[in-house]
Amino acid sequence: METTTAPSRGRSPRAILALRVILLSLVAVFVLLGWALSRGRKNHWEEVARARYFLSRGQPQRALEAVLKIRDENPGAAEGLTLAAQSLLMQGGDISTARRALERSLRIKPGQAEAAKMLAAVYLASGDGRGGVDLLKQAAELDPADFRPWYAMGRVYQDLGEFQKSAACYAEALKRAPPEAEANESRLGRIRALLDGNLAEQAGSEIEAARMNTPDDPVLLALAARQAYGVGRHEAALELAEAALAANPREFDALLTRARVRVASRQAKQAADDLKRAIEIRSQDVAALQLLAQAQKILGLGNEAAAALARAERTRNRVLVMDRLARDIWKNPEDPRPRWLMGQAAMEGEMDTLAYNCFNAALDIDPNFSPAREGLETLRFKKGFNRQAATKLQPQVPGKKASGERRSTP
Repeated sequence: METTTAPSRGRSPRAILALRVILLSLVAVFVLLGWALSRGRKNHWEEVARARYFLSRGQPQRALEAVLKIRDENPGAAEGLTLAAQSLLMQGGDISTARRALERSLRIKPGQAEAAKMLAAVYLASGDGRGGVDLLKQAAELDPADFRPWYAMGRVYQDLGEFQKSAACYAEALKRAPPEAEANESRLGRIRALLDGNLAEQAGSEIEAARMNTPDDPVLLALAARQAYGVGRHEAALELAEAALAANPREFDALLTRARVRVASRQAKQAADDLKRAIEIRSQDVAALQLLAQAQKILGLGNEAAAALARAERTRNRVLVMDRLARDIWKNPEDPRPRWLMGQAAMEGEMDTLAYNCFNAALDIDPNFSPAREGLETLRFKKGFNRQAATKLQPQVPGKKASGERRSTP
């Protein structure tokens, strides 16, 4: 009987070969796909490293060129944008461009302390004091050992009239052992904030400590005169003010304090002379203008007193308007109108750099916002403002002392 062989249950060599070919093809596809994806996930660390190298060598333009082509949000993009903004600011470049770079950098990667510090300075330079403070608070939390956010907040709060907060921030800056120059400025800032906040008794110990190393410093002598007057020691205040003026005849606080003592002593003519000199130094200081009006009224100079009083009132109203506009800018950052109005107020107060930055910030939001363009034209042609005067980033907020306006009570 014939027997038959059952068919083999195994795969034929040809089938096994085909299966292997398919598997190898799939592996190749996945390898190629992974390679393509890795190519698509290009990072920017090489550009970042080059930019940092050039910045370390003091070559901001080359650093900017190294990161200028970053357009996506791949790894390193946020750091590259921060370095681009830093390079622009180091060169006195367009603040608006730096602002956009920093804002995009922080959207891509929140929690960058250096980016927050730079963007705070940019906001302050364009009149956004409240927004600047918010960023400085973030920077202080992200980099708790750095004195700079506290030092900057001390200045901002001083200019915003929040003197106790200012004094507290300067104290925090001093706790972080800043360099000598910044430590000195922080001590002086804290003393001024205490005096402006009617805390003369508390300022006394601070002044004594500061004068231990430099007892004849005219600035400290003038502040000591203010403090003595604030606690009712008029004779000591006069002596300290005159010592300060002997060292520096243009020491504003000493002139104002001596004028206060002279008004209280019925020496209105001498007080008026001091105040006129003080106003030459700070042309729109409210306290000096008010006291001048008082002295002139005592002297029977009614018209002159009325003019000084009206000037003081205009200055006080402008400060109030700028404070309100700073809040409006903070609440409505994409509205160009408050920035334009801030620029108008700054220009009226002879704060031309602040005005220039505010007008440009308004145009950055809306390039067709003609009032801001007209403001720039007024600055350039009627007031002779030169753009080079604004090339260095100068954070300013309403009431900044460099502008000639300050918050003080007579």
